[in-house]
Amino acid sequence: MATCLITGGAGNIACRLSHSLARAYERVVLLDVAPAPLGDVGPGAVYERGDVCDDAALEEAFARHRPAAVVHLASLLSASCEADRPRAWRVNMDGTFAILEASLRHGRPTVLFTSSVAAMGGGADDVLTDATPQWPGTLYGVTKMAVERLGTYYHARYGLDFRCIRLPITVSRDAPAGAASALASRAFLEAAWSGRFTFQARPDRRLAIVSVRDAVAGLAGLLAAPAASLTRRVYSIGGQTTTPAEIAAEIRRRMPGAEIGFAPDAAVDAVLASWPGAVDDAAARRDWGWQPRHDLAAMADELIGMALAERGAAR
Repeated sequence: MATCLITGGAGNIACRLSHSLARAYERVVLLDVAPAPLGDVGPGAVYERGDVCDDAALEEAFARHRPAAVVHLASLLSASCEADRPRAWRVNMDGTFAILEASLRHGRPTVLFTSSVAAMGGGADDVLTDATPQWPGTLYGVTKMAVERLGTYYHARYGLDFRCIRLPITVSRDAPAGAASALASRAFLEAAWSGRFTFQARPDRRLAIVSVRDAVAGLAGLLAAPAASLTRRVYSIGGQTTTPAEIAAEIRRRMPGAEIGFAPDAAVDAVLASWPGAVDDAAARRDWGWQPRHDLAAMADELIGMALAERGAAR
């Protein structure tokens, strides 16, 4: 029975991905420290409590499930990394090292890792290419960059089929409030919930964004790609480039009375400025058929429609 193990299995992307992978694997196992998954899981998927930092528990999970593939999503995000650096290192680095080592001991499954444009950092080119230098300015970005290199090493040295997808800002209903990366998501949602939103970024700040639906499709696509078609270990994907001003315009088209303002916060805008404003994803398109299907208008329709429905149900 072919099994796919997903770490960070309680999260939004993991739950969505479990539906896609249910068609490709006989069993999908979601592993996380949380009491329960955030959303519905795919048919036949099972949820288990487990910590990637617990060596014994991780070893037992690999030995019992013998996964053919591992999707490694377990990670502390930016703010949590800065608030607790030792824990961030344990989860993001030690936990990943344990995953890679367990994979060598248990059948060498394909390992798919999710990275981020945060791995690039300040001074990055406005358009992210395969040759863009990486100088991340946050601990979160440092750990993402380090795992990209670590996984590439395991592939070159031990033949492990490590694959990595580097995501831009992901637009989703469940984007965490307060995170710089959630700016587009929260703009759509909060404008629909309350009729107002203030952007903490310049109106013309260029942002590379992707729909969570496309991000999930990208993960599934890279995981399913024939190994012979891959020319690299780390692939950047993009959806489209937009700005807060363009996001505001999409909101006003659907909610003409919404109060949309701009009050740039130096810290938030600096984080956004440190990320590439566009992504050259030609390698992903060429090697495994990556193709985004949801543009800014489609993202606005989905999130605003969802939020308006929630507001109506709450009355």
